[in-house]
Amino acid sequence: MKFFISVFMALMLAGCGYKPVSKITKEMTGESVYVDVIISKTEPKNSVWVKDAVKEGVVSRLNKTLSDDQNADMSIIISVGSLSYQAAVYDQYGYITSYRAILNLNFKTRLKDGSVVNITTSGEHDFSIARRLQNTRYADSVISDTERYEAIKEASKEAFDEYIANLALKGYQNGSRNR
Repeated sequence: MKFFISVFMALMLAGCGYKPVSKITKEMTGESVYVDVIISKTEPKNSVWVKDAVKEGVVSRLNKTLSDDQNADMSIIISVGSLSYQAAVYDQYGYITSYRAILNLNFKTRLKDGSVVNITTSGEHDFSIARRLQNTRYADSVISDTERYEAIKEASKEAFDEYIANLALKGYQNGSRNR
């Protein structure tokens, strides 16, 4: 019975025109990628953290090599649209114990064929914060640099995953559907 179900699923996927996202993006992007981030004047450290997370995503998720601007098949210029922190969870005393980082990124992408695509994405990450006791009363909840870094990194990864999905969808819609 499992054999028949497996054969049926394989025929359904083949008949429906299923094509993996990795194959669609490979056809559009080439082998080498240049990544740069427009540094924010108000929060330059955040821009560097975003760049690191996106470079890691290019290498690990897309299996591409990083290159300089002149030798790259594709280039991605990222700008941080906004970064905000919202209180997510409060304790019984009304102190914030968890925040949600919300990051909006714009990816200006020059593809292998020379066309330029702008994709705006967002990523979120919930994280707990450390609270310190001060004179037996809870002190204000403060977000440390380490917590901010992890939140921005994880939100950037989520935004990058959304970017890959949008890029594949655009490629599929613009004629990469040929098998």
